[in-house]
Amino acid sequence: MKPLFTLISLLTPRERGRLIPIFIAVLCSSFFDLIGVGSLGPFVAVLVNPSVVQTQPVLNFFYRTLQFQRLEMFLVFLAVCVFALVLAAMAFKISTLYVVYRFSANRRYSLGLRLFRQYMYQPYSFFLNHNSSELSKSILAEVDVVVDGLLFPVMNTFVYGVLTVTLLVFIIVMNPFVALMALVVFGLTYSLIYIFIKSRLARRGKEVWESNIMRYKYTSEAFGGIKDVKILGKEPFFSYLYSLGVRKNTAAQASQQILSMLPNQAMQSLSIGFTMAMVLVLMFASGSFMQIMPTLAVYAFAIMRIVPGFQTAFQNVTQIRYHRHIVESVLNDMTTLALPPDIPDKQAMSAVLPPFPFTRDLELEKIRFSYQSSREPVLRGIDLRIIKNTTVGLVGATGCGKTTLVDVIMGLLSPSDGSILVDGEPVITSEMHEGPGLSAWQRNFGYVPQQIYLSDDTVAANIAFGIPEDMRDSAAIERAARIANLHDFIAEELPGGYNTLVGERGVRLSGGQRQRIGIARSLYHDPNILVMDEATSALDSITEDAVMDAIHNLLHSKTVIIIAHRLSTVQECDMVCLMEKGLVTAQGTYDELIKSNSRFRAMAKVGK
Repeated sequence: MKPLFTLISLLTPRERGRLIPIFIAVLCSSFFDLIGVGSLGPFVAVLVNPSVVQTQPVLNFFYRTLQFQRLEMFLVFLAVCVFALVLAAMAFKISTLYVVYRFSANRRYSLGLRLFRQYMYQPYSFFLNHNSSELSKSILAEVDVVVDGLLFPVMNTFVYGVLTVTLLVFIIVMNPFVALMALVVFGLTYSLIYIFIKSRLARRGKEVWESNIMRYKYTSEAFGGIKDVKILGKEPFFSYLYSLGVRKNTAAQASQQILSMLPNQAMQSLSIGFTMAMVLVLMFASGSFMQIMPTLAVYAFAIMRIVPGFQTAFQNVTQIRYHRHIVESVLNDMTTLALPPDIPDKQAMSAVLPPFPFTRDLELEKIRFSYQSSREPVLRGIDLRIIKNTTVGLVGATGCGKTTLVDVIMGLLSPSDGSILVDGEPVITSEMHEGPGLSAWQRNFGYVPQQIYLSDDTVAANIAFGIPEDMRDSAAIERAARIANLHDFIAEELPGGYNTLVGERGVRLSGGQRQRIGIARSLYHDPNILVMDEATSALDSITEDAVMDAIHNLLHSKTVIIIAHRLSTVQECDMVCLMEKGLVTAQGTYDELIKSNSRFRAMAKVGK
């Protein structure tokens, strides 16, 4: 029951309030079903013994009031009434189930959206420790499991459980001994079967959870690196890995289906035996089969409803047990991760937060940082001053901390010690993890990574990334494209101009074109600081020259931070910083470092 209580706590007050009318509707549905079952008794009583019309006050009242002349017509009247009551009960039950199912289905939307937004609003460090395919699996598949494997079974069990209890109370009133027999026989049987299979269900559910991780992971890796897969001929390797996950998944699901079917098969025989025993008990008690016919008909009809109720409840309980591991995993994320802000309206969605004022300089004071998975610090106490509208190059061997330093400057990572001051005012410290000041500081940045992510959309949509189509600034898009030396290519060579689709991950464009779209994207909001994180390292020299020409358009009009492996990329920088083992070991202009620093000079000689 713990996952259920956790799930209920995640519902909004409005959603919990909707449970009250659902509860009332279920009670009313059970009442109508009870009337439908009970109405069968008088009809069978008249059918077996017509004289009961004269001796039974209620039947006699209707017979005389409606002025029936023949008993046959009264029987037809009773049959129509019984059938109408059964139909009405069925209609009300279907309406109740529709309300229950719709409530459960809507939680698929609300819970899925909540989890998606909780993931989206986590700090950057969260994504360094979580596989994207696992997060996608939780949102796209496991939220469905929470609804289908917990909420829906609970609601369904409640509906059929109330009906079953109501019918049990009804037959207790009619004959306590028969009701007690039914409760003991069916209840004990289901309990014993559940005790036998519950640990097996939990184990199979955990196997499904683990195999789903494998399936999503290998699918994402195979399609994400499809070019390498094709060139290296690794289709058999990824097919084999995927088959392991699928085989484990299907085996666990087959076992779950068999375990869930066990009680249904057992109950078919048990129901027949119980009905025969009930007939004998009632017959021995009354001494006449004709006398017990009305009661027997009601009991038989009631048991026809009770047994499916037991079966449905059991199947739902097995579903909950089977999906317990997945449900607890998702609910744990939803309860431990911070709640995101309310969903903004469309106008607010495209609004730009005013950037933190940056007019003079940016200072780093004794910045230290360590990743959770690493014992050694990546940054070891960096002091650095960057003047506004200057270009700074960060160079050094792989793993020296260049990208980590830039991530700290942009507020994506929080330093373990030290602080960052803008115009003398601290914006990032080791104690400051989130806040409006940090968000405002991040609005100063445009970021161009080595691998540009392009959505399967138009050029305009990729430049104005995350902006609704009817709210994009066409002038800003063209201005950014011109600065990035991209406008002429878009206007003259792309068939649809800015409305040309670029394909998944920009597959229809060259590497240089993708990089320049990335530069244009970073410039769309006219940032004060542009960060180039090895943005040209994967390009050939001609394409790199075209991209660098775009960067040169920005020199001394914006602050530019360039991370580079090739020293030729930073030759025109106002200041070049050489990083080694998490420290800035030398800084100055390119020419100054060539003359004064042997390490820098050696890097230049070998073409780095």
